[in-house]
Amino acid sequence: MAQLLTEERIESDLDLIRLLHSENQFQRIPIQVESDLLNKVRQGKYKDIHISKFSKMDDNLGPIALDKKTVYTYLTVTAIALFSRTAIDCGVSPDDAFDLSDTLLYALSNCDTTEEIHNIFQLSATMFAKRVFRLQNSQHSYQVEQACTYISRNIYQKISIEELAAYTELSCTYLSHLFSREMGISIHNYIQREKINVACNLLEHTKRPISEISTYLGFQTQSNFGAIFKKWQNMTPTEYRNKNYREVY
Repeated sequence: MAQLLTEERIESDLDLIRLLHSENQFQRIPIQVESDLLNKVRQGKYKDIHISKFSKMDDNLGPIALDKKTVYTYLTVTAIALFSRTAIDCGVSPDDAFDLSDTLLYALSNCDTTEEIHNIFQLSATMFAKRVFRLQNSQHSYQVEQACTYISRNIYQKISIEELAAYTELSCTYLSHLFSREMGISIHNYIQREKINVACNLLEHTKRPISEISTYLGFQTQSNFGAIFKKWQNMTPTEYRNKNYREVY
């Protein structure tokens, strides 16, 4: 049976690592590089984010794993965690940030090459920065942002205006008027559109039956789902899948 590591063993290994660093005159990546990257995420400057190739970092990365692929994976996992917390500190919904984090980590687990891992690193910085940018440049009121967040978080449920009104602490009438004025679309149609967008994603990237997708998204019947889908996409769910389906993994 394998023995659990102890604090003493870790301290001993730490001394060996420090000795190794001293012998090799090891220099870490300056902390300012990390600070500058996090500041770009914090300021929503997603267009300015360009992650250096991992090969340029090799001499500045500690011996954190036996092979480079694992080192780069650990580095990317750490970066995703930092980016998500930075975005949350800037006001991005924790649920939104953690959902994106989970998705990126899942994608990372499917990477076979260092190039793919580097791409996840770049995507994670860019996508979190974009969320901060959208938040900072939103022209919508706090209540409308709340409503949109609630819809996004509950897209697989039936959503009523009464629920949204209670969540935003506004009357149904005032929220409906405010939402339509700011978003240029009624709450009812916005919910329909967002559900159909999710349905499109599921039809494109999964083999789940259309009846199952319909049920997941809270439609009363498959025929009702089909009619609403055609309203927004000008084709049936089956036609859409036949035209757009592609396997992700």
